[in-house]
Amino acid sequence: MLRGAINQADGSEQLPESGDLKRLLKYWQERCGAREFPRRADVDPIDLKFMLDRIALTEVHEDPRRYRLRLVGSYWYRLLGFEATGIWMHDWPHANQRKLTEDFYAQLVEGRQPRFATRDVIMDDQLLHYEIMLLPLSEDGSRISMIMTGIGPD
Repeated sequence: MLRGAINQADGSEQLPESGDLKRLLKYWQERCGAREFPRRADVDPIDLKFMLDRIALTEVHEDPRRYRLRLVGSYWYRLLGFEATGIWMHDWPHANQRKLTEDFYAQLVEGRQPRFATRDVIMDDQLLHYEIMLLPLSEDGSRISMIMTGIGPD
């Protein structure tokens, strides 16, 4: 049975609207097995070909907490207008988007559950209109070491 994710808007557990994000959430839950979170190695890019260009992987570093975009799909380039792979979030060129993203990441790490949000705003002179979901990954089964992000289609 597919469990929901935390809706950023109201904190309730529910399913995202996007069929692709529901499918990604189901895949993530299957990869968890008996563990709280899957490892990065449990996620096979071949299994995600239905939305691979809309996936990003973000490393979570601690002491102090920082985020590095390790791998960003090609869809994001079209959305953002620049290549984000390898960028540290503290170097993100748009201040309001950076804060929104870092806060979203922090809520995922602290809440330890998948989260999703619907964005329909103008921020930093860009129209943001999409549904996005964050899924935690852990190499040691406890500390969230990576965030897998999926973005729904337009």
